[in-house]
Amino acid sequence: MTPVIRELWLTPVERTLAFRAGQYVLLSDVDWRVPQRSYSVANAPRADGAISILVTLVDGGPTSTWAHGLKAGDEVLLEGPFGTFMSAADRHGPALLLGAGSGLAPARALAEDLIEREPFRPITLFFSCRTQADLIDAERFERWQRERTGFRYLYTLTRDPNAPRHARVPTLLAECVARDLSGWEVFASGPSGFVVGCSAAAQALGALASDIHTEEFFTDPQPWMGDMPPVPEAGTPTQEAS
Repeated sequence: MTPVIRELWLTPVERTLAFRAGQYVLLSDVDWRVPQRSYSVANAPRADGAISILVTLVDGGPTSTWAHGLKAGDEVLLEGPFGTFMSAADRHGPALLLGAGSGLAPARALAEDLIEREPFRPITLFFSCRTQADLIDAERFERWQRERTGFRYLYTLTRDPNAPRHARVPTLLAECVARDLSGWEVFASGPSGFVVGCSAAAQALGALASDIHTEEFFTDPQPWMGDMPPVPEAGTPTQEAS
């Protein structure tokens, strides 16, 4: 996907893992030789049970290094789903999806899910990355914008002064999205500073704190502190990479 982000498509071997768009899973190898790590699912639920995750290669990171070396047919373990980064069932107003780097994963899943379930719901997806080389799925989102009523796609390249937009997302919300976000459901996912800045900017434009959903991504994402969990009992879903 980018010089440091790999997309893995995982297909069920034993049984499917039911999830909702916006949730995350725990990834590990079948022999528990690498630490278990959390990754947001990057697609909406599918009939075939396939799951996409975006893995950023971390220098010296045992799990991301292992994941970047997986080959088609290798088996992995997934556990979950977890998380509440989801759209409320009773909300049908405008939705704003803000993602940075691999934080695009849950935003992409939510966008895919919402435009399928509610094709006329206004949805804006705003992605932030450093350069053109770090831009993920632009062609897909531009196609959705052409084909899907109410879907809008924006991006900013923060380290490319020649790009049409190169400021950071929080400073662009009023100009590029809306000066009044009252009644909007807002989702922000990515590095902690990005998420905190987006949340503050959205509230300053009128979004209620209760309508702002956040998912912070960390360099070494772990859902807990402490020792490695015990080997799971039989039945933990096994997935095959592609």
